[in-house]
Amino acid sequence: PPSVIGEGGLCTKHEWEEDWERRGVRAALTSPAPKDSIVVTKEGLWKIEIHQAPQYHILRHYICGDDLNFARSLFRCRNINPQGGKSKAAFWVSHDERFLIKEVKKNAEWDVLMTKCKALQWYADKVLFEKLPSVLAMVVGVFTVTVPLTKRKRNFVVHRNLRFDLLSTPHSVFDLKGIGKSRRAPTPAGHASTDAALLAERERSDDDEADDTPHVHEKDQTSSKPVLWDQNFREWTEGRPLCLVSRDLKYLEAAVWNDTMLLNNQNLIDYSLLLVAEERLGEQTLDLCTQSEPTRTL
Repeated sequence: PPSVIGEGGLCTKHEWEEDWERRGVRAALTSPAPKDSIVVTKEGLWKIEIHQAPQYHILRHYICGDDLNFARSLFRCRNINPQGGKSKAAFWVSHDERFLIKEVKKNAEWDVLMTKCKALQWYADKVLFEKLPSVLAMVVGVFTVTVPLTKRKRNFVVHRNLRFDLLSTPHSVFDLKGIGKSRRAPTPAGHASTDAALLAERERSDDDEADDTPHVHEKDQTSSKPVLWDQNFREWTEGRPLCLVSRDLKYLEAAVWNDTMLLNNQNLIDYSLLLVAEERLGEQTLDLCTQSEPTRTL
């Protein structure tokens, strides 16, 4: 697969990574997942199943620092209502905006998370430890929450929030599939002011931290910045390309090649390139997102 080697940045291996390899931490990422999930319960009020716990434990330590930081982020979440998507899935954002939680309702998508996990974790190992170029949105946790009293079971997947570093600055979000002019999301009135709304939303969230009781704001349906589509992107750029320095362009080309090759080999479809562009400084952040649905052949 294509690779980009350079000094500094994502392509440099740190000393602590080599230490992890010597101690066998890396090996845990690609080891077989336990047959049984780890189960956490509390006095019959709820039950949480932690799927592929050792593998995601390693990923969270690499990406988040440790599980304590991860738990602190998810201690309080609130509903969000992303605009522009078609999946109609329920989403939450952690109180510190670092993580996005998605409820997985489609059986096909959940089956992929359970059956393709070995291939995805093998790929994560190559990306993290061998510096294989990738912009694939990395999953950091898969959970099932059950409420015994109501017998309701819900499946959740947790991702990093791609927009976390840009929440305090004006930016636009595009979901790109390489489709023609017909793929255009309607832009609501007052779209330019949604960044101010996001900042106000964060301030409200910070005010809520005085309450130490963990909970999810089920009724706080907030509207985040709309996710726009291909034709919106053309209109936003006015036909001009987004310029990247040579090293970044080579990395992006290699990353998209690697990621799409993985998804194709796993018979996964319905993936797109999520672009977050900071409007003031012209910086771009990219991730390849997938709905994790298997290819359906007729």
